Amino acid sequence: MEIKSIRRTNTAKLQKGSLTVEAACVMPVILLTLTGTLYLCFHVHNRAWLTSAAYESALCGSMEGIKKNGSACDAARMRSEELGSTGFFGTENLTTQTHVGKEVQVTYDLDTVSQYGSFSWHVRAEGRARITDPMKYIRKIRAAAAILKGREG
Repeated sequence: MEIKSIRRTNTAKLQKGSLTVEAACVMPVILLTLTGTLYLCFHVHNRAWLTSAAYESALCGSMEGIKKNGSACDAARMRSEELGSTGFFGTENLTTQTHVGKEVQVTYDLDTVSQYGSFSWHVRAEGRARITDPMKYIRKIRAAAAILKGREG
């Protein structure tokens, strides 16, 4: 009887220690996965924000481009700098480029720095908008809709 109780005691002690070893092996993997997911979420957020800011800046410049004394390039550049000055987590080297021709193009470039050595993601967001007179454009759309309505009826 004594031999069986000694074996049970030793087996119970070994099982308690094995859980600690398993946790020590699995915890770094779990933490690496969680921090990687967190950095991926920040990357997606930064990209979505910069894409939206690029389109908004391009649209602001295109609306300014139809005015008599308006400068589409200056308006788009000012708006892009205003929207790009918002702090982004874990980023560096934010640059803005603005080009104006028949359309206004605003481009953001950004580097996302990771804590895992030299690994980094580059974000490039671009927005374009044609320089159009909104009143003329709306009138054309309404005229086309009236023509299509007349053909259907």
